[in-house]
Amino acid sequence: MAVTLTSNGAAIPFTENYFGDLQATDRRLESDALRARYEADGYVLLRDIVPVEDVLNLREAYLGRFAPGFCKNGDTRHGAFGGQIPANLPRHGLKGHPAYDFVRSDAFHAFADQPIFKILAEAFFDGPAERIRRTPLRHFVPGRKVASRAHMDRTYIEGVEADIVTVWVPLGDGPLMAGGLVYLEGSHRDTALEDKVRTGAPSDRANDNRPLTHDLKWISDRTGRRWLATDYKAGDVVVHSPTIVHASTDPGDTDYMRISTDIRFRRKDSPADPRWATDWSADDGY
Repeated sequence: MAVTLTSNGAAIPFTENYFGDLQATDRRLESDALRARYEADGYVLLRDIVPVEDVLNLREAYLGRFAPGFCKNGDTRHGAFGGQIPANLPRHGLKGHPAYDFVRSDAFHAFADQPIFKILAEAFFDGPAERIRRTPLRHFVPGRKVASRAHMDRTYIEGVEADIVTVWVPLGDGPLMAGGLVYLEGSHRDTALEDKVRTGAPSDRANDNRPLTHDLKWISDRTGRRWLATDYKAGDVVVHSPTIVHASTDPGDTDYMRISTDIRFRRKDSPADPRWATDWSADDGY
């Protein structure tokens, strides 16, 4: 029987008509080969790039900020949901929520400043890069129909495509059934895509026109493009273009929490978006 996934509550069949495989790239490739793959696909998935212990240490440090009972068996390193959301917990990323303070911590900044991320960005820029300070932390809890809507990063940050790159890092494993990131195949090459989908697109956020839609099946049907997916492992990263459409699914039949961060770089000496010069907060409007 075919599996049906949801994203923000909107159903999409997990079939070959709607999903394909996100292909990994050999991390040993030279920079020019990586750039060619990036330009062709709009993303580069690299396996086992970040030391797994560094990733799990960060996951553990973040989840350790929650009250007892939030993680199953008190295991903050694996980080399965224990079924208890602390009373009076502010919305994710607002002041008072653990994510708000965590992205301002020395541990989080040290992780984002690891040389490997800058090295990757400079390989794709073919020149010097500078990390953008605003670094969101995403956290999806099982049992909630909440996911990343279909969007492009360029909608949220000023700058031309050649001057911005995102390094998406799952903090722990990121299986599709726990809300892993998915990419709309070839969407970075479709210059007319926004015109195709802006009219008539279903939206569960009528006051926010930045996401394209929350309905992944609808946009796939409208564009004739599949979503590319994989099960991520701790240590993997995806470097993706600001013009590729991406989203995530709702956590399915799992107690595992998908936690991730978006480490972004701009080409050094390119125009800097002043809105992104401070640490992320869920209510900063960007």
